[in-house]
Amino acid sequence: MKRFTVEEAEALIPELERIFAAIGELAAQAEAKAASLQRRDEESDAVAAAIDRSQLQFLARGIQERLQEISALGAVPKGVEPALVDFPARLAGRDVYLCWKLGERAIAHYHGVEDGFAGRKPLPRRKP
Repeated sequence: MKRFTVEEAEALIPELERIFAAIGELAAQAEAKAASLQRRDEESDAVAAAIDRSQLQFLARGIQERLQEISALGAVPKGVEPALVDFPARLAGRDVYLCWKLGERAIAHYHGVEDGFAGRKPLPRRKP
């Protein structure tokens, strides 16, 4: 498993923003398609519902593929809403995750391997 420095993780932020923008577009399309599917089911329009269902599955696969792009970078996608990514790292001799949330311009938090987003702590100050 790759371990990241803060600088290595921060270098990936623009790529993560691009990936999550694509995920957001796919998620919006999937939400609209799910609403359409529900209407088709209520109207008992089996043919249109089958098409909507197939398109919804295609959109879900697209989201999964984008999340796989994050995994291929060595990072761990932890959520889409909110968009969260963890980066395996070592801090003070222990395994941790550097934690990034969409909208953050830098890596400023970490949490223990067993902790989640709720256990985020500020990173110790970096030496200039």
